[in-house]
Amino acid sequence: MDWISGLNEDTRDALIMWLYGAAGAGKSAIAQTVAEILEDQHFVLASFFFSRNDPQRGTAKLLVTTLAYQLAVMLPPVFRERLGLAFENDPLITTRSLEAQFKNLIREPLLELLHSGFSTNKHIAVIIDGLDECDDPKVQSRVIDLAFRLLNSRDLPLRILIASRPETEISSSFNTKPFSTLARIALDHNYQSEWDIRDFLVDELNEIKTQHRLRSYIPIGWPAEDSLDILVQKSSGQFIYASTVVKYAASPRHRPTHRLEIVLSIHQPSEGDSPFAELDALYRHILMGVEDVDLILQIIGFVVLHPPSYFYSSVTFIEAFLSLAPGNVQLLMQNLGSLVLVENDPDNPYGAEVITVRILHASLRDYLLDQSRSKDFFLDHLKMHTQYAELCLAHMTALPALQFNLSLHPFTGMSSMF
Repeated sequence: MDWISGLNEDTRDALIMWLYGAAGAGKSAIAQTVAEILEDQHFVLASFFFSRNDPQRGTAKLLVTTLAYQLAVMLPPVFRERLGLAFENDPLITTRSLEAQFKNLIREPLLELLHSGFSTNKHIAVIIDGLDECDDPKVQSRVIDLAFRLLNSRDLPLRILIASRPETEISSSFNTKPFSTLARIALDHNYQSEWDIRDFLVDELNEIKTQHRLRSYIPIGWPAEDSLDILVQKSSGQFIYASTVVKYAASPRHRPTHRLEIVLSIHQPSEGDSPFAELDALYRHILMGVEDVDLILQIIGFVVLHPPSYFYSSVTFIEAFLSLAPGNVQLLMQNLGSLVLVENDPDNPYGAEVITVRILHASLRDYLLDQSRSKDFFLDHLKMHTQYAELCLAHMTALPALQFNLSLHPFTGMSSMF
């Protein structure tokens, strides 16, 4: 909010804010909350929330016209008159390119408004949420480019908030933009969201205690502190897990206490009853959108099924062990940035540069190891360990060559694995 108001010295010159994070990190919740606050404070606001499951919001076809309409409702008549003139001059404007629509339906009407003497002590705010859910990655990049082009000359009192996952096309587009005009907020492992998630769980579960039809059967001390600790830990900083738990426990046809016990694995769900249907659908959607998913699952399985360590999560080691060409892991994982992080870890204990694979969601492991949930993406640990044993034998057979190939690896004594 301080950025939009121009009160933050560090971001005062930034015209665009990129809020990014993994799937379910809470980006949409934050964007929605910001929109509600702006409305309460009487800012001029226009917003568009992409959604892959909505045919009207899964593409950018209605993006510009939606924003223009919202601005026309809130701004003085001069804006609406200029907007009407644009449609009068070109009745097919909505079928034109995004570039033409941005120019004729937003930029030029805003400039006309300013030339008429309109001034405001508050910036006009535009929120674009879920850009990664737009069905065409190239269009995602064009939207970013157009946002910067719109504000390039700094002649509009406009601030644009874009929230998305850090997918390849989007990250690449933002990385080419001037640092001075862009501010970033990363909802990653450095963002301390545990207390926010805990507060969310406490508030929502307390509401269940007071509103549920079976509230008289819920103990006063529910949920226990250790249960909250487990839920926060399982969330791994991702609001989607906590939100899914709350929705599951709030079912009016079930006892909330029993449903929470299912989530905590105290009781098993009955047949056909999944506590994480929404989360599973999200994971499935992401995995279905990548190429070479079998090889990707093999890499993820290697990380998931081995004890957490820099040794087993090292990209160099994984590529050597699975006989992949150097760089293949990063190429394969580039479209899974919302679930898996591949980056140099400066905090590794070995001193040298080590690029590691890190699973962003603790719940992703649970999903992949439960065949009833992951179906054809199931990681069968018995089969995979058998496969790893066969690979070990193959490497042992070629041990001299392998030792030579791994001699440049930053870890000492790696060949002792074989």
